[in-house]
Amino acid sequence: MNLRILKKLSKRAAPLLPLLGDRREQFRSERGDNYHKAFIGDRKHWQRSFVHPTYQGRNEWRMPRAAEIVFATRAGRIKAMRPPSHPRKGTIMLGWMDGGEQPEWDEECAWIALKNHVLWHFTDFDKLMDDDCPPGGALTRSLRTPREVFAAAADIIAESRERHR
Repeated sequence: MNLRILKKLSKRAAPLLPLLGDRREQFRSERGDNYHKAFIGDRKHWQRSFVHPTYQGRNEWRMPRAAEIVFATRAGRIKAMRPPSHPRKGTIMLGWMDGGEQPEWDEECAWIALKNHVLWHFTDFDKLMDDDCPPGGALTRSLRTPREVFAAAADIIAESRERHR
């Protein structure tokens, strides 16, 4: 997935979220101002930056980054590649205040919100607690592709409409 596809999936997911009961604020992202919470696996879209030669891929106050590649160029400079953390301008986002005594703003893209809602709906938690459950084995429905996620969301919406009749 790349940021362009994430923007298109978020645009398709945004009208489905209120039908699923998600009442969080929807807005369009600004350039470099929001965080999408999605993993962009296509390395050709990763951000590249030069770093200090003593950089080892971690900060002292943070755990090592799993999704980071540090390498040396032919010229001997040290470079780091990371997945992008900001969505493209105009990506539909969801935002909400989160926390107790000192609430903070939190946000995610509409595609991730829809995918999480559908995953939670089709997870068998009794099977998940078994020791012999393989990874992803607790799902009661296949949700590997965006097409399957959107079809599952449509089924959830149809099911909720049938219950309210």
